[in-house]
Amino acid sequence: MVMNYEELDDKTREYMLTEFEKEEASGNPYRSRALSSAGLPVFPQLMREAIESGNEVSLCESLEDASYWEPEEEYTRDGITRTRRRNIGQSARRLALTEFSTWYVAGFTKRLLDEDVGECQVYRGEQPKWEPGECTIHEGLMISVKEIYENHRARYWPEPGDQSAFSIPFGPGCHHVVRRV
Repeated sequence: MVMNYEELDDKTREYMLTEFEKEEASGNPYRSRALSSAGLPVFPQLMREAIESGNEVSLCESLEDASYWEPEEEYTRDGITRTRRRNIGQSARRLALTEFSTWYVAGFTKRLLDEDVGECQVYRGEQPKWEPGECTIHEGLMISVKEIYENHRARYWPEPGDQSAFSIPFGPGCHHVVRRV
């Protein structure tokens, strides 16, 4: 898992950190329900470290401590919800990818807005193990930078979210980000 973030440089990292700190100060920052009472308080610092000098891989590695995760998770298959033991590695990869990409897109689109860039293109940063249909249909799409920036997390946060909103990443595990055109 190594995503291609085309403009992950010091300038974009500064924007990412500013956007992250803004959400942290909002009084209602996003936190994965999969994180345990031990994981919740350490997550913001791990995220900051990844934004400042890491990537989704380093974030994943820092999240692989089993104490950071709820031991079980619910899943639904064929309309039936069940509980299973959590796969820590898989949960860490999914959260790291989604969160790092979320902050890359938020920071990068803010940078593009400040540079008066009006449109960006959705692209796949890495080939996923499987391709969720609701995600792949957006590949190559040209979209307003302002729309992507303003719809930060809108599909799922604050809960219940707005399922009609268009945001990138589109959902957990999405391998899409945006690029300058």
